[in-house]
Amino acid sequence: MPSLRSTKTFTPLYAITILLVLLLAAHAPMTLNDGLFMDDWLVLKLRPDYVVDLDFLLNGAGHPIFFSYDYIANLTGNPVLLMKVLALAGIFCGAVCLLLAATRLNLLTRPEAVGFALIVWTYPGYQLWAGKANAVYVFSFGLFFVGAWLLTLAFSIKGIRHVLLRIATAMVFFLSFALNSTMVLYAFAMLGLLVAVWRDNDQEQSAIQRAFWSAWRCATGYPELVVLPLIYWGVLNIWFKRVGVYAGHYNAHLPTFPELMDGWSAFFLSGYRDVLTNVARAALDSRAPFILAALFIIIGFLLLRLDTKRSRLSEHPIALPLLLGPALFLALSLPYLIAGLRPAGNFYESRHLLMFGLPLALSLLAVKRLAEISIGEGAAFASVFGLGSILSIAMLWNGYVFMQARVLKQAALSSHLVSMAKPAATVFGVDDGFLDYPSRYSPSGIAEASGMLRLAWGDQPLFGFTMRAERPTILQEMEFLRTAEGSAFHNIDPSGPQATISFQPGPAAAPNAVLVRHYYACRLLARCDVSAFLMQLALVKIEVGPIAGVTPLDPSN
Repeated sequence: MPSLRSTKTFTPLYAITILLVLLLAAHAPMTLNDGLFMDDWLVLKLRPDYVVDLDFLLNGAGHPIFFSYDYIANLTGNPVLLMKVLALAGIFCGAVCLLLAATRLNLLTRPEAVGFALIVWTYPGYQLWAGKANAVYVFSFGLFFVGAWLLTLAFSIKGIRHVLLRIATAMVFFLSFALNSTMVLYAFAMLGLLVAVWRDNDQEQSAIQRAFWSAWRCATGYPELVVLPLIYWGVLNIWFKRVGVYAGHYNAHLPTFPELMDGWSAFFLSGYRDVLTNVARAALDSRAPFILAALFIIIGFLLLRLDTKRSRLSEHPIALPLLLGPALFLALSLPYLIAGLRPAGNFYESRHLLMFGLPLALSLLAVKRLAEISIGEGAAFASVFGLGSILSIAMLWNGYVFMQARVLKQAALSSHLVSMAKPAATVFGVDDGFLDYPSRYSPSGIAEASGMLRLAWGDQPLFGFTMRAERPTILQEMEFLRTAEGSAFHNIDPSGPQATISFQPGPAAAPNAVLVRHYYACRLLARCDVSAFLMQLALVKIEVGPIAGVTPLDPSN
């Protein structure tokens, strides 16, 4: 790794502009998705009369920074808009600072930095880009790269600017820890700082002396960065300790070697193999997203080719990404494996995969540099990063279409509920007919179904769930959660009268892509009324009485 002081300072505004335009095109569907997903319903106040209780974030889940973001968002009166702005700010700032830091350190050429950042910030394995509460994850990920960029600046200068940049760096890194796994990236950043100090030390010392004094200089020269993770860990575990159901959710333990191998395999399959499988399926369903993504990338990369002055790279430009990619993959998986967490098929579980675009980008960088030995830099860049970016953006759009279609179906259910009088029941099982519809779909979770009921009929202890998505013992499980310490479900009562909501596809139902195109035409081109479209999307009726297939609560308990 080159010294932080040995490189030429240059702001590649041209490359940044191209990168931002491509990212804006890639994430444009986010701006039109106003829906809530999973836990969003627990923390975001959609209307003045929609009651949320954020206390569980402080006194249960142990997330003070999440609490702050959600609290501020609710104060604005439009939390959905603020969360979308937060996510886009994380994407744009993170991508730009990644490019600036990598080119300043001569780790990447400017075209490589653009392709690398595109892969990282359009990674389709993470399917919650449109999530609202999860925007804090995206923003925290972006803050890490902002902190890394500030650190490169602070290393190179002296005086009051150095002090101010050090303070800003520590604050930004501290806030980035809201996504706990960024501590792994932080460890790699500190390792990079150690290497930079090593290269700056006396070359005549022995290797052991040089290593000792480099570590000493890092510890004494940057003490605030050394103790920063310890401060964050201490704050959480002293004042915001996880309790109750959240303490049990994170099954922290030292995994055995077979557990590690199984866990790494699960992350690889979910993060990369499944993405490639989905690429093949999506290409068979429709080539339009791939063609459109190809047009954007071809135009952007052709413009980028006008600015391809090659910077001097390190002595081992292939070995570094080739080794760092797998190492980073193993390290990023480790916190989740220690906590007993793994990604699964449900889109919501992909929240564990947000940062896994980094190992992918490093692997593509190594392939590109190997290929340019044979076919030249331009051809290697176009074939590796060009094809990778096309597939990544096309699959990102495919994910956005799925998320938007899912929101529309939930909005259809919510619209029907609002138009109906509340029946004499407080527990509702949803018979979701869209599970049988021939298009990708994921049923509503408990927070979503219960949230839609409360949005329609006011702040009452209403409990909703999708019948085929839960076990027959769902009432017993919810009774436990309702009374558990630190739970987010204290306002739910599973013991009340029951009713079944029949939620079936209506005359306007269609495959996801067709459905979303119809919605965009209604919203952007005013070709139809959105509320009327939602009412035609589903057929809803309610039948009061015991819910079939659900084990009733024992009144004696």
